[in-house]
Amino acid sequence: MHTDRRYQMLSLVAAVLAWQLAVGVFGVIDPGVLPPPATIFERTLALLGEQSFLGHVSATIERTLLASVLATVFGVSVGVLMGWNDTVKALLGPLFSAVYPIPVIALLPLVVLVFSTDSNALVFTAALGGFFVVMWNAMNGARQIRQLYFDVATDNGATSPITIFREILLPGSLPAIFVGLRLAMNTALLIVISAELLAGGRGLGYYLWVSYQTYSLGDIYATLVVIAAIGVGITYGLRWLGDRLITWTPAETERPAEHTFR
Repeated sequence: MHTDRRYQMLSLVAAVLAWQLAVGVFGVIDPGVLPPPATIFERTLALLGEQSFLGHVSATIERTLLASVLATVFGVSVGVLMGWNDTVKALLGPLFSAVYPIPVIALLPLVVLVFSTDSNALVFTAALGGFFVVMWNAMNGARQIRQLYFDVATDNGATSPITIFREILLPGSLPAIFVGLRLAMNTALLIVISAELLAGGRGLGYYLWVSYQTYSLGDIYATLVVIAAIGVGITYGLRWLGDRLITWTPAETERPAEHTFR
């Protein structure tokens, strides 16, 4: 594990160094198109010192977190039920099969008409995109729990669906849920940024669009660095949290995971 992390850091440092040499030293790439990393880093620090830019960062993070919470609550509940009960899966599967292929960002104009504010519309759109990722992983996680655990619970008098959900389904699905949560939060971030480009008013996507219109190249790259940093923080932050909350390994599956709603 530690060796892998060293290699990851080494590859990142090597890529940044090669970029700096190609642009700043050898002039292989026009710095007017792709500034050297040192220039971008300097502009990023300058932007992070501006209160107005921090407001855009705060708006994007707030929308991403709220969308992720909504996606997780509904995605885990529906996904675990679909993985546990074939009847629920049969009822909801066709609906999800019809909605899933539609790009969620294409629904934004309709969602804006429904909600009172653009911000609520952005959150709902991002939550919808994250919902499918969480639900899919939760469903497959629940389907991988061995029947033995349910039989033991029944033999010990655990017949309440709430008890089975709390004691078996949720813990057994948690490793898969955390994988889905990492993907869902990054998906929500991508959708929020994309939606802010179209109807943000505030946020990093909106700031990117304004920077593009004014051809502020340094601001564009600096904003992309901030977005990348948020994504890295989400991935490794949730991985760190999952390693501490999940002290068991996923149960051996008796049923293969089905990557379909049908």
